[in-house]
Amino acid sequence: MPNVLLVDDDPGFTDATCALLSAEGLNVCTAATVAEAKDLLATGTFDIQFVDLALPDGSGLELVGNGSPRTVIVTGHPSVETAVRAMRDRVDDYLVKPLNKADLMSAISSSTKSASNPATPGRVAGMVGDSPQMQKVYADIERYGPTNVTVFIKGESGTGKDLVARGLHEIGAPKEKFVAVNCGAIPAELIASELFGHEKGSFTGASGKHLGYFERAGNGTVFLDEVGELPLDQQVALLRVLENRTLRRVGGDRDIEIKARIIAATNADLDEALAAKEFREDLYYRLMVLPIEVPPLRDRDGDVAILAQHFLNEAADEHNGPRHFADNVIDALQRHTWPGNVRELKHTVLRSSLMCMGRDKVDELPGGFEKPPNLTGGSGLSVGMSIRDVERELITKTLEHYDGNKTQTAEALGVSLKTLYNRLNEYQTPE
Repeated sequence: MPNVLLVDDDPGFTDATCALLSAEGLNVCTAATVAEAKDLLATGTFDIQFVDLALPDGSGLELVGNGSPRTVIVTGHPSVETAVRAMRDRVDDYLVKPLNKADLMSAISSSTKSASNPATPGRVAGMVGDSPQMQKVYADIERYGPTNVTVFIKGESGTGKDLVARGLHEIGAPKEKFVAVNCGAIPAELIASELFGHEKGSFTGASGKHLGYFERAGNGTVFLDEVGELPLDQQVALLRVLENRTLRRVGGDRDIEIKARIIAATNADLDEALAAKEFREDLYYRLMVLPIEVPPLRDRDGDVAILAQHFLNEAADEHNGPRHFADNVIDALQRHTWPGNVRELKHTVLRSSLMCMGRDKVDELPGGFEKPPNLTGGSGLSVGMSIRDVERELITKTLEHYDGNKTQTAEALGVSLKTLYNRLNEYQTPE
C-alpha cells in the first residue's frame, strides 16, 4: 500500500482523514507546516502527498517540485487562480473540502496508476481540464480503454476527439500502432484502396500490392475521424469489417482477418444524416456500442483558464514569451463562446503571446477576437427564405468574418473542411 503524507494545519481534518486512510491499511504521516513537511520528505519515502494550499508558514505549492511525491492539492477555498497555479506546478489532482472516502481513495488510486502507467486519463495525449464534464470523459476513457470494443466519439470540431481516441489507445494497446484516418480528406475514388488495400493490377496504376490502414494497424488501433463523410458504398465495406472482423482488398479474392480496434468520430449530426439516407442505420448502431460525448469548451466549467495557462506555458517554453495573463484578458477569454473550441483557444493564446513578446504579461488579444459574425443586422436573412439560402448566408458571412480563411470558417461552423468546400462549390454551380 502507498505511503501517504498529509499536510494540513486543521487538526480536526487531519485526525479524521488520517483515521480514515489508516483504516484502509495505508501508512499515513501528518505535518502542519511547510517546514515540518520538508523535514518528513527529507527523511522518509512517500508515494503521495495531500497538501493544503494555505499553511501557517507558506504555500503548499512549495512542496511541489523535482523529486517530490505525487501530489494532490486539498483546499477549502477553491478558485480559478489556485486551480491554474496547481496545474502550472504539475500537481496530480485537485480536491475541495469537505472530502469523503470516495474522493480520497479515487485520488490515491489514480495517482498510483499514473505512477506506474503513464496512460492514465488526463495525463495522456495532451488532455487538460478538471471540469466535471471532462472528468466524465476521463472516466469513460479509463472504463473503455482496456477493452477491444468499438468506441464512437462525438463532439464539435476542435474539442479534441483525436486526443480522446489516442487516450483510449494508450491505455488499451500502448505498444501497438495508432493509425489515424481523416475520412473526409481522402478522395472518394481512393477511399477503398486506402482503407482496405488493393492487389497488384486491380486498377490502372496499381503496380504492386498495397496494405490498407486496417492491415497496417496490426494489433493496434484504427481511428476513423469524420466517419460521417464516408460514401455509402464504403459504409457497407466498413460494416462488414465491424461485423465479421475481415476485409477484402480491392481486386482480391480472399478474406483477411482484422485484429485492430476501431474507434470512430464525427462532428456531424448523424441523426440528420440517417433521416436523409446519407448514413446507414446498421452501421450507425454498430459504431455506437460505446459512445463518448466530448463537451464543447463553452460547457466545460472553469477549464478555459486552465487550458489558457497551459497553452501560454507551452508558448513561453517555445518562444520565451510572457507566462502570465492580465486579469482583463483572462476575463475576456472566459466570456468568449469559443465556436472553434480548444483548437481556437490554443491558436488565440499563441497569437496573443507572440503579440506581447517582451512584456511581463499577455495584456491584449487579437483584434476582433470577441466579435462573432453578425447575422441579424445588415444580413440578407428574411422570413420565408429557404434553408439552403439561410445556410449559404451563414457560410458567406462566417467566411467574410474570418477574412476568407476556410479552415477557421469550418471550425467555427462545426463542419469538416471538405464539407465547406463542397458547399462553396455548390454555390458557384448554377441551380
